[in-house]
Amino acid sequence: MRGLYIEHRPKGSGTISEDLVKHMYIRVSQGSVAVVAEHPVSMLAVIRKRWLKIERRLRRERSSTLSASKILELTHQITKMQTIRFTAKPPKEEPGGDVQFATVKDWMAWPPEANCRTLYVTYPITKEQLYLITGWMCESGVIVIYDVV
Repeated sequence: MRGLYIEHRPKGSGTISEDLVKHMYIRVSQGSVAVVAEHPVSMLAVIRKRWLKIERRLRRERSSTLSASKILELTHQITKMQTIRFTAKPPKEEPGGDVQFATVKDWMAWPPEANCRTLYVTYPITKEQLYLITGWMCESGVIVIYDVV
């Protein structure tokens, strides 16, 4: 997979959704994010809820600081988080979401766009499916594969 970085993340003490949100918080600023999920709608709901928790934590941190530069930095981060578009519709129905959840079948029919910098695989798929899905990703992209039992 030409120039793509593959990261295997073992199932640790937390859940996949906790780890995915923390990782995605950093990666979404690099470009769009694609998530291969067995149940995209329910995965979106869980991830969105955790995303809002991070946003609330940043708001509390902003309200408790007196540093003007820190307030400005946190305001920028919160604003950026609020503009991220999440979608669980198949890519051909609603392309261009910042964070797009779909099944492996949907991604094979409509692979992530060239500006997709991160792909999360949350359930087992074959290597052939992974190659087909990542065919249009940019060379410096990251593929995060969650090793689930």
